[in-house]
Amino acid sequence: MPNLSVKLDEATRQRLQEAAARQGVTPHALMVKAIDRELERAAAHDAFVARALQARAQVEASGSAIEGPAFADYLRQRARGKAATRPAPQALLPRDDSDA
Repeated sequence: MPNLSVKLDEATRQRLQEAAARQGVTPHALMVKAIDRELERAAAHDAFVARALQARAQVEASGSAIEGPAFADYLRQRARGKAATRPAPQALLPRDDSDA
């Protein structure tokens, strides 16, 4: 397995050693675990952004969307177990790119 060196200031190194001792693991194991968690978080964030961009593209392609407050009211009614009619999509307003 390739080696990777991480330079830490003394205060951070001390905190790392103390945290590892509390968890009953080596500082190396704690760093590997922390890196793995951060990589998982970054991958989840990237997937979230990709889904958001895909949804945006679908909305732009369709030219319509459901108004946020109307959909929130619909979801609240459904969550309370009440019958509710799903709001109809509305045409998007023309985009004003002059503010960009």
